[in-house]
Amino acid sequence: MTTTQKRFDGKVVIVTGSSAGIGKATILKLAKEGASVILHGQSKKKLEKVKAELLEIFGKDESKILVIAGSLEDDATHNRLIDETIKHFGKIDILINNAATPCGKPGADTNALESYDTIIAVNVRA
Repeated sequence: MTTTQKRFDGKVVIVTGSSAGIGKATILKLAKEGASVILHGQSKKKLEKVKAELLEIFGKDESKILVIAGSLEDDATHNRLIDETIKHFGKIDILINNAATPCGKPGADTNALESYDTIIAVNVRA
């Protein structure tokens, strides 16, 4: 039997790229440990699915969840992550920069420089 210690109770955590994979697993675990969470990704459909899982953890309490959709290539997304988190929760305790792109924009026919710019924007600047 596993017990949850609520080690992150009262903490506010942003997890970029949390709509799938490692980011999703991370945000779900942090929620189980009591953290208020900022769910981030690009696919609104995936974000809604993860939000539903978070609502199960939080007993349908939406006040512990903030959803931000957008590409980390866009500085406006960075600003929204910070500004909306502060507005909603009043603070940021932890930032997990999980989002990454391996080779530029998915499905795009880009040249090497465009791919490099995308990788730097998402994997480094964000």
